[in-house]
This record gives sequence, C-alpha cells and structure tokens, in this order.
Amino acid sequence: MKILSVCNEKGGCGKTTILANLAIALYQEGAKNLVIDADPQKSLGTFVSIRNQEGHLKKFDYIIKQGEAYFDCLLNLKQNNKENYKYILSDTGGRDSKEMRFALALSDIVIIPIIPSQYDVSVFDRVIEVVKMAKVKNPNLQVFILINLASTNPFLSKKIDELREYIKSVEQDYIKLLDFVIFQREKYKIFTQMGLGVTEDEKKDKAYLEINNLCEFIKKIK
Repeated sequence: MKILSVCNEKGGCGKTTILANLAIALYQEGAKNLVIDADPQKSLGTFVSIRNQEGHLKKFDYIIKQGEAYFDCLLNLKQNNKENYKYILSDTGGRDSKEMRFALALSDIVIIPIIPSQYDVSVFDRVIEVVKMAKVKNPNLQVFILINLASTNPFLSKKIDELREYIKSVEQDYIKLLDFVIFQREKYKIFTQMGLGVTEDEKKDKAYLEINNLCEFIKKIK
C-alpha cells in the first residue's frame, strides 16, 4: 500500500483535478483505491456527487476526514489496511494547514502541482521548507513537483523552461521535478463537470496521455 497526497499552499493549482483523474486512472490499472477528502472546500466531494448522479461506475472509495480525524485515519490505514487498498490518495486544502502537514508526515508520495507564474513560485519556496522539516520525521517521503496548468501557447513556453530551471536548483534526492507537464486543457474542465476522468474517454488524446504518464510514473515508484 502507498499513501499519496497532493499538496500545495497555493489554491487554484489543480490539486483536485489531478487527484480525481489519477484515482480513476489507477483503478483502470486494476488498483483498489481509497480517496480521502481533507480539503475544507470539499471540491472532490462535488466531483464524486456528480459522478454518482450520472451513474458512472464507482472506481474508488471516498471519505471525508479533516483535522485530527484525518491524521488518525491515515495512521490507522498505515498500520492496518483491512480493505487491502493499493493506494490511499488524499486531497488537502490550498493553504498551510494541519491537513497538509499531516499528509507530509504520513505519506509515502507527495505531488506538488505548480503553475508557471511568479505568484506560485513565491509560495513554492515556503512549501519546500515545510517539506524539508517533514522529511526529518518521515524519512521515506518522496516528493515530486508537477508543472501543471501550463499554457498551450508556444510563445509562453519560455515560462515553463524558466520554472524547470528554477525547480532544478532546489532539487534534493527526495524532491524531484517530473519530466512531463500537464497543460491547461478545456477537456479537464468538461470532463470534471460530467464527473468523469479524462482516461475514461476512448479517445487517447493529449489530456489522456498526460494523466496516463502520471499514472505510469506513480506505479513504478517503489
């Protein structure tokens, strides 16, 4: 079993969309997963509600846990995985919260989405400091930085290159930049509104391939 959390102090960086799509993609690879919603906004709950209303196949178990209850839930699952989940995936709020710090303390894998913008880079510095503190208590922690919601405009590709260069300068043996990017595509919005993951589409387009790349990467982590 692996505990995977998506964290960032900065709201609006696409954490929930990534988590929902990843949970569905991992199910399609035969994994039984539990998704924990630790974000007070419960955006993931809205997605799950739409999915249920539309009658889509259930592809992950879903619970809401916040505060100390979230910590206790993760700790209990770490010690006793009665349901034989392959992945525990949790979504934390877009701020430096107890939930984010609990996730860093107990997760095996943390994904930090970052948008190529100056505002996001300034927050990213603080997140890395929190990660470094968490690593002291959680030596098995592996953190992966994912450039997300990047513009598809080729004239703005320089921003992606500059962000890559900056992240490379702060990498550690346990903090790595993923070598693929998830772009800002209308399909993610449309499919979220329908309660679907982009890999549930028969058309293997760019959005499908982006999430599939992330899924395949996660599966290879030991």
